[in-house]
Amino acid sequence: MLNNKISKAVRLAIAFGAASTAVFSASSIAAEEGAEKVERIQVTGSRIKRTDLESASPVLVLDRSDIAASGQISIGNILQQIPAAGAALNTAFNNGGNGATNMDLRNLGAQRLLVLVNGKRWVSSLGSTVDLNTIPAASIERIEVVKDGASAIYGSDAIAGVVNIITRKDFDGVELSVYGGENLKYNDGRQYSADLTIGTTSDKGGLMMNVSHVTQAEIWAGDRDISSKGNSSTTDKGRLRLTSSAISSSLRDDLLAQGYTENNAGKSNAGFDLVPNGAGSTVGIGSFRDRDGDVYNYAPENYLSTPQVRNSMYVQAFYDLSDDVRVVSDFMMTNRESTQLLAAMPLTIGASFGAAASRVDIHKNNIYNPFGETLYGDSARSGVDGYVPYAGQRRFVEAGNRIYRQNDTTYRAMVGLEGSVGDTSWVWDASYIYGKNSQDVLTTGLLNLTRINQALGDNCNVSTSCVPLNLFGGLGSITPEMVDYVTFDSVSRQGLELKDYTVNFAGDAFELPAGVVGMAIGLERREESGYDTPDPLTQSGESSGNQRDATGGGFRLDEAYIELSIPVLEGLTISPAIRFSDHSAYGSNSTAKVGVEYRPIDDILLRGTWAEGYRAPSISNLYAGNADSYPSLTDPCNSVEGKVPALPGCAGVPDGYAQANTQIRITNVSSPDLKPEESESKTFGVVYNPSYIDGLEFTIDYYDIEVTNSIGRYGASRLLNECSTGDNAKSCDYIDRDSNGNVVDLRNFLQNSGDYNVEGIDFYTAYKFDTEFGSFKTSLDLSYVMTNEFDGDDQVGIQFGNAGFPEYKGTFAVDWSMGDFDAHWQTRYVDRLQNNYDVLYGAENYPGMAAEIGSYFIHDVSVGYALDAYNTKLSLGIENLFAKEPSPEYSNNDIAISTNNFSVTEYDVNMDRFVYLRATIKF
Repeated sequence: MLNNKISKAVRLAIAFGAASTAVFSASSIAAEEGAEKVERIQVTGSRIKRTDLESASPVLVLDRSDIAASGQISIGNILQQIPAAGAALNTAFNNGGNGATNMDLRNLGAQRLLVLVNGKRWVSSLGSTVDLNTIPAASIERIEVVKDGASAIYGSDAIAGVVNIITRKDFDGVELSVYGGENLKYNDGRQYSADLTIGTTSDKGGLMMNVSHVTQAEIWAGDRDISSKGNSSTTDKGRLRLTSSAISSSLRDDLLAQGYTENNAGKSNAGFDLVPNGAGSTVGIGSFRDRDGDVYNYAPENYLSTPQVRNSMYVQAFYDLSDDVRVVSDFMMTNRESTQLLAAMPLTIGASFGAAASRVDIHKNNIYNPFGETLYGDSARSGVDGYVPYAGQRRFVEAGNRIYRQNDTTYRAMVGLEGSVGDTSWVWDASYIYGKNSQDVLTTGLLNLTRINQALGDNCNVSTSCVPLNLFGGLGSITPEMVDYVTFDSVSRQGLELKDYTVNFAGDAFELPAGVVGMAIGLERREESGYDTPDPLTQSGESSGNQRDATGGGFRLDEAYIELSIPVLEGLTISPAIRFSDHSAYGSNSTAKVGVEYRPIDDILLRGTWAEGYRAPSISNLYAGNADSYPSLTDPCNSVEGKVPALPGCAGVPDGYAQANTQIRITNVSSPDLKPEESESKTFGVVYNPSYIDGLEFTIDYYDIEVTNSIGRYGASRLLNECSTGDNAKSCDYIDRDSNGNVVDLRNFLQNSGDYNVEGIDFYTAYKFDTEFGSFKTSLDLSYVMTNEFDGDDQVGIQFGNAGFPEYKGTFAVDWSMGDFDAHWQTRYVDRLQNNYDVLYGAENYPGMAAEIGSYFIHDVSVGYALDAYNTKLSLGIENLFAKEPSPEYSNNDIAISTNNFSVTEYDVNMDRFVYLRATIKF
């Protein structure tokens, strides 16, 4: 099997071609800089300055020309397209997104990737992820991605690797760049940007300022066939779906005579379904209903790609106080206004929908109640005479769509000193960083359950300043006055504050027979604090959205490290490092790393690393307020035969207990006693630069990363199963039931227990050459994933909704330049994927389900022309040249299992030719 996989990798490499541009290699940079002056530089992944740009750690470098050739105006989008990247949040996440764009490396999660700017930490979220769009693209000189563990060098979060964003230096003059583009066929998804950069340098100092504006317009899910259909558990538009398990026989007969139905899958002439004993109350796979009949199709009213506007400013300066001391500073600020739009709020009231929802009764004296009986939402009233419990669902379309608007501001200021120690090789730096992120979120279209309870109550009328609510008249029965009475707008606020103090020393320690030992030592103190303050109605649980408590907390982290570069023999260098950490929340820990470099000949570098890594629990992990969730779960104590099974954990549950709704209320809780996640990573690689072919290089690197004690939820299903079987009686302590046996709360806590293991091979080759027809660069970057396990479950080659784990991903690019002209072509490849729903259920059991998601090639091209007389560069490009569309998860396009019926992290969300024009002029 391994031979087959290697054979496939070789065939893919040949299909892609020879190889350079999407990634400009470090060795190519060195060749262009020339060998006249040998200068020591600091390469990301090490604190020790060196003359060789190739290190023990595999490093991917994207320079300004790569960023320009990509046609993107988002650094996050560019990084998400590299083959080693995994699934991460971006602006195509409408339901569950917040306008941010993260990066994942090796499918280990964005929280396990450290993001630096100029070698120093950037401001993160409460969950330790970084929104890469807070860093304006116009201020970036290059990006270096270290693809192995680096916690011993940089500290927490560097489990999968490090992204170091280097800003522009020594800029003189004025540069203005404008960009505009849109989808050619659909005339949507428009993007605009404008950047102004001003700078000056002198013998003593320098100053640069950049201001940037970006506008990204929305794409509607309904405007693409693949995403135009969705599935809903609520009935179509204004119809109420009613579930009742104890309705009287006389009322049942009366309702049936009026045209109501007891068949959840059937259509209701009267406007809602009556479902005895809760059967079929949740639409799941295998029970999808006719979309053109009674199921609400929410998809057309959702965004496929969300809009946002970003305004940024970056200022950096340096000044030489003396020949040996320089003061440095920078300031960066980004404001983002972003929006997500979802279909109208589903109203869920009655039993099984949480404490607030279960308080809602439909009183018999309400003027719109057609039953003549009071329907009680609280199942605890089962002993009351004439008790009729119910659960009701209805799309509140008269209130309009739910809109989530974020106003997010991130800023970060750094001031520091850099210097050298006399005539020695030793250099030092000290810095202070202050960063802050704050976000206000306005949400419209939410429902006030207290008001709804009043509007459905006994004495709701003008005299009580109450507007009765009509849920039973079908679409349009809810008037604007009713909407105004029961809806509200929510405002929540959250933020994080960062303070970071560092001091570093680096230089030559002493000399050995094979050369000089390099050393770097340093200290760092990091303080973070954060908060999340939901709307009062959200905190009290009176909102139709999930209840959420406030968050508040912080931590202090003190660290010290030492790194060495030891020449053991000629051509052989060993680089050990160790870091000691003391965290205010959990105590102390240490991490180590060893890198090995060996050059048997000048053309070949053999390299390898072994590294320990860690991720400290985030503020959200430690201190997040309790938050509701309603996943679909099967209660093991449920009995469809009318008798509770003889399970130890079901003692006290009444005979005849039947689960009223498969959506069980759980409470996600934080855990202040968490320990850090730990990892062990290994890389082995070869770098080959044949001296007999100038401009050609090959690199191949194997990686293996194991993460233990990863932080994750214990699991709601696990708690239910362990309690019911008696396998873990302590699990019952986290479950609350009412007198009828219904689960009314389940506390799903965080713990250190998960394990990840990722293993694979990265291959990169590049060739740069000149001909009489111009200069060419070609590159091939290919990622082969051998293992992608979580808790022993290998996910390689499987698509899970919005996340896919392809076995192979790659990019191949060709760049050409001649005189004032240049052109670029890049193709990206995603290997075919097996549909996870086929793995779980079998496509043969569900007609229309795609058992396999087809392989995916997408081509991007651009041409440029330099008007030297005007210092102007024009570029015209097309992304997705052949308007390639992803394969749908459901081939008949009738049922969308994931949000959009395809993964928005692996495939082009435009599904169209995106045409753009960029103009840059320098004065």
